[in-house]
Amino acid sequence: MFKKILVALSMVIVCLSVAGCGKTIENFVNDNMSEVTKTYYQGESDNFYATLSVGEREKDYIYNGQSTESVDFMLLTLTLKEDIRDKIIHVQVTSGENTVNVETEFNNLSNTYMVDLAGLIEIADSLTISYEGENLILLDVSKDFVIDYQKAINIACENLSDKLEACKSYNNFNAECYLRVLNQKQNNFEDLYWCFTCLNYEGESFSIIISTLDGEIMAQSE
Repeated sequence: MFKKILVALSMVIVCLSVAGCGKTIENFVNDNMSEVTKTYYQGESDNFYATLSVGEREKDYIYNGQSTESVDFMLLTLTLKEDIRDKIIHVQVTSGENTVNVETEFNNLSNTYMVDLAGLIEIADSLTISYEGENLILLDVSKDFVIDYQKAINIACENLSDKLEACKSYNNFNAECYLRVLNQKQNNFEDLYWCFTCLNYEGESFSIIISTLDGEIMAQSE
């Protein structure tokens, strides 16, 4: 009986080993996405510009090379065209028949006001942002992306295969990955681009920028 148990355990170990070896680099990356934007909204008025990134990201958002439990997010970002001193501004967000009042907090790194709307409002084809009596409609521009988020991840995996493979250790991936849409106004871009970044356990990172229109590689880390 003991020998049968040992044989059975050996078979389980072999099966797990085969399963681990069968994982592609795309599998490892998809399993270790600490942030991935799936839908992207934007709009501009006379006095401010706004975007809404919708997707999944770490519940405990720590930039440390390790990917943990993910939750939904809806990150609203406002860029005012005239600087003000306020650290917090209040805006209204309307989606369908629902309206919520939210506080947006100033981010010194990006010079924008930000708030996560996840759990506060349901997503729709468009949203209206109201600030200081001015209404701005945000439209889902990602509907027109030829390269959606999953295609962008696949392109990144193909072009960064050597660096991503170096993050593997047997059946572990010693890094975390991020996929974001680059803000047009902050970066003075005419078009929208995906930015894929990988950060390993040692704190080393590398990135690639991909066109949402045709998948062209616009830039990548050496």
